[in-house]
Formats: sequence, C-alpha cells, structure tokens
Amino acid sequence: MLKELMEYKCIDIGRLLLLRAKEFQIEDNECHILLLVYVLKEIGVKTVTPQLIQSYSTLSNQELNKVLGNLLDKKLIYNHLGAIDLNNLTEKLLQKKEDEVEKENDFDLIAIFEEQFARALSPIEINIIKEWKNSNYSDDMIVKALKEAVKSQVFNFRYIERILINWSQNGVKQRYIEQDEPKRVVPISDYKWWENE
Repeated sequence: MLKELMEYKCIDIGRLLLLRAKEFQIEDNECHILLLVYVLKEIGVKTVTPQLIQSYSTLSNQELNKVLGNLLDKKLIYNHLGAIDLNNLTEKLLQKKEDEVEKENDFDLIAIFEEQFARALSPIEINIIKEWKNSNYSDDMIVKALKEAVKSQVFNFRYIERILINWSQNGVKQRYIEQDEPKRVVPISDYKWWENE
C-alpha cells in the first residue's frame, strides 16, 4: 500500500521532511541538502554527485562535505560509487510514525496493567508484556486475560501467561463476551397480609 501511494505521488515527501525534520534531529542545512537530492531525483537526474549539489547550493565545499558526512552518519543518504542516493528516506519518515503509534499502544497496555494491579510495573514485567505482544497475542486478548486473572483475584504475570497459552492452545479468540451480570429478580408477592382477618 505504501509503495502504491509513493508511486502515485500521494505523499509529499518535501512537506513530510520539513515537518518531521526536528523529530529526526535533522539540521536545516541537512534538510536543505536532502530536499535538493530528492528534487534532483524527481526531475530525472540519475547520478547526483556532490559537485552537482554544490552547483545548486549556497554552502561552501567544506560545509557541504560536513553536511553530507552528517547525513551519511545518520544513514539518511548513502554514497554509491561517488553518487549520492537517498537511503529509503520516505520509508523512514513514515515508519517513525508507525513506531510511535506502537509505543503509544504499549503505554496504554502498561497503564491498564498498572491500574489493575494498583502499582507501578517493574522493567521485567514490562518486558514480559512486550514478549506477549511479540508472540502475536493481541492487546485485546492480553487485556481479557488480565481481567480474567483479576476476576480470580490472582495478580501474577505467570497466571496471566498460562491463561494466554491455554487460550492459544485451545484456539480461543475471545474468552467470553463481557456483559453485565444479569440482575436477580426477586418476585414480589401480591399477598396482602393485613387484609386477611
């Protein structure tokens, strides 16, 4: 999907780079050079060399070499036989956002655990949660296993892990649909004891 969006020019890399440069710790001069390399590639220049960049830039030769060195160190460009090329810049700019969303989801899961356990989680416990996510347990399934453990009043990560393993071995996707417990209806008698004399 991402490749198709890039092929159809639906993603404005220049705008994305300018808006996200600070997050990637890209200096203004570095951003200028990246945009220049990107535009030169877009207009069909196959071999972008430092000399070609120098002809379009106001930076001195020494400053340009320093900027190119910094970009190489940050792995935003690479040098192939003297030609400069972008090192999957688009994917990196878009990947960063996906990673942030994943981290945000991790924090939500950790916050749920801390709320249920009524204490802060240790780094080991946080790693256990990450291992569960890496083992392809969905956040929803992990939270349901946590609720199952809390319902049984067992506040133990091993117990939750056993629930997850048991569910995955038995092919259980959803333990139960959470519903409010049905309210017990007590029948009201129509017997009027005060009239019975």
